[in-house]
Amino acid sequence: LHTGFILLVLAASAASVLSEFQSSESRLMKRLLNGYNNQFRPYNVEYENKTLVSMGMTLSQIISVKEKSQELTTSVYMTFDWVDNRFSWDPEEYEGITIIRIPPYAIWSPRIVLQNSIDGNFDVSVPVMALIKYTGEVQWIPPGLYKSTCTIVVALFPFDWQNCTMVFRSATYDRSEMEFGLSYGDSIYVDPEAFKENGEWKIVQRPVRINSDSSDPTYQDVTFYLIIRRKPQFYVINLIIPCILMSSLSCFVFYLPSVSCEKMTLSISVLLGETVFLFLIAQRVPETSLAVPLIAGYLLFVMILVIISVISSVVVCNVHYRSNTTHSMPDWVVWFFMEKLAPILRVERPSEEESGACSARPRRCSSVSARKAMRQRKEWKSPSEIMFDHQASRLGFRRRHVVNHYGMTEVNVASPENDFEPAAESINYIANQLKEENDSAQSKDDWGYVALILDRILLWIYFAAFSLGTLFFFLQSTFAYYPEQ
Repeated sequence: LHTGFILLVLAASAASVLSEFQSSESRLMKRLLNGYNNQFRPYNVEYENKTLVSMGMTLSQIISVKEKSQELTTSVYMTFDWVDNRFSWDPEEYEGITIIRIPPYAIWSPRIVLQNSIDGNFDVSVPVMALIKYTGEVQWIPPGLYKSTCTIVVALFPFDWQNCTMVFRSATYDRSEMEFGLSYGDSIYVDPEAFKENGEWKIVQRPVRINSDSSDPTYQDVTFYLIIRRKPQFYVINLIIPCILMSSLSCFVFYLPSVSCEKMTLSISVLLGETVFLFLIAQRVPETSLAVPLIAGYLLFVMILVIISVISSVVVCNVHYRSNTTHSMPDWVVWFFMEKLAPILRVERPSEEESGACSARPRRCSSVSARKAMRQRKEWKSPSEIMFDHQASRLGFRRRHVVNHYGMTEVNVASPENDFEPAAESINYIANQLKEENDSAQSKDDWGYVALILDRILLWIYFAAFSLGTLFFFLQSTFAYYPEQ
């Protein structure tokens, strides 16, 4: 009994000593939390017994904007201010303490969550201490790493801008019990010293609005808007410029000679390259049917042009390899292509004085003027034919002149019954063979010349369509509306 009495006295003395060394902040916290129930919200008579909670956001960084999943990831600090009259004291009684820090789970705090969260994390990341002033004002600034939905509009990709929103709403109370206010005015606060720029997106505007529903008087939320504009330099260097350069190669399809047989090869190679670029763009943008991205529309336009160039190359090659054995050249083709378009396109054939080959093969150097002269040879004969006519009666030959479809006079010689008939027939056969070969070569040259003129026409038409189409697509980005206000 004597030992128990001694222990009791020692415990009482120890408690008195500890109470003497207890800090004023500890005594204040015990006094504030004594009998405090954090399940009941504070009332404010000025707001019809509603709890006024002011919200604000300090943006630290836009971490990423994922177009594929339409997701916005941000690092922010949320600010919640409200007044709890149960937290009030006289600073003079506690050594001049005006602010005290209390864990948020020990006091009443507004349960305000991110309504459009995409990962199921609706609350703040770290429940930091709440700051309480001696007047009853409470301020809670917890950090948050939010992943919210952001509807991506891809019509002007990669020269687009997006309007991403973060909608906050109370998970416990409606408007009849709790009213929202704004801590930093109608804009998201950005600390220039602590904010980290995003390499792809630039913030244009960051307004804040308190929204309500006229049909539902109990509804109210706070919406933070992030209007951001894409920095297109990455896509210009790595996607747009290579795409335009590769597409411009298709213009040279019509500059290749048809005899090289590489027209379709070049066109199909460009078409495969454009398909790869289109596949890369499809991996970046979301699967939506609301709009077609600007760069995707341009690639489709170029692919259509390349397909048209393949079809045109087939037609040009078909014209190039024609001859008089399969096709006869109409007069309108000669008039339209050789006489009218050739001087305009500056693809005229060289004259006989400019080409030395004409002296060796005079009948194959058929410019337009030569063809006109050949048409006029129906009524006159060459000197050899005139000399043969003088000797025909003396040698006993008879002659017959036949005009072919080129306007040339063919001579068939025959002899009555004499010894020169076999030799004359052989000479006649050789002469006719040489004429047919020369006429066939002349026809191939003419068709090749027409194919060359077609190539030049298609080159200018294709180049004009490609240039105008490129300007049309990419000038649309200069007329894009960016909401500066």
